[in-house]
Amino acid sequence: MKRNIYLLPVIILLLVFTLAFKGGNGFTIEVNNSFAVALKASESDNVAERLQVENSVVKDYFKENSLVFIAVSSDTKTQIRISRFADNFSGSVYDSENLSDEKITEIVSLYGADAQSAEITESGGRKFAVMTELLKDSGGVYTSTQYVTVAGGKTYIITCYNPGEGTSEEVEKIFSTFYVRNMDDRISSYESRKKWILPAIIAMCAVVGVSVIGLCKKLYIK
Repeated sequence: MKRNIYLLPVIILLLVFTLAFKGGNGFTIEVNNSFAVALKASESDNVAERLQVENSVVKDYFKENSLVFIAVSSDTKTQIRISRFADNFSGSVYDSENLSDEKITEIVSLYGADAQSAEITESGGRKFAVMTELLKDSGGVYTSTQYVTVAGGKTYIITCYNPGEGTSEEVEKIFSTFYVRNMDDRISSYESRKKWILPAIIAMCAVVGVSVIGLCKKLYIK
């Protein structure tokens, strides 16, 4: 019993710090509530259910493609996938803002695409190489749109699928919300969270102290 009492404050403090310092994925993107969304393989059950495939298939897809985000519309016809990985190129460049437009379009050739088909677009103050491709299957014609950039020493590839010829307005709107948080953003976020960390710890310790005193009194009475 005493051992559990001593461990309780430690456990609570660890939970406080976990909540306070838990990091995000380093980026933000917005989709509406009709999409099934997963940020990692272990959270992909809803995506697998919507796609009507085994969960293991989606988990393997996460690992094989370095996915950090997947969103599937209610009719499964619009899908957004984000791959993020570090390699020698992204490590040496660190950020696409350090490259000319010509060099940015050359990025795509490193990942097996045709640099001649790439264009440059800007969103959220960041440059992206963009490639579109028409795909056909039994379900009809689809458009694949890929946005490629380098940020923080990592390559981001946003792959979007939508029915029809050409990138849909919905996909363009979703892409416009994509934002890679820089170090200044993360420091600012930490500073805002830091203000309540100490009060939270004090409050938790007070609760634990009262609980321990109450328990000790009960034990003493017995």
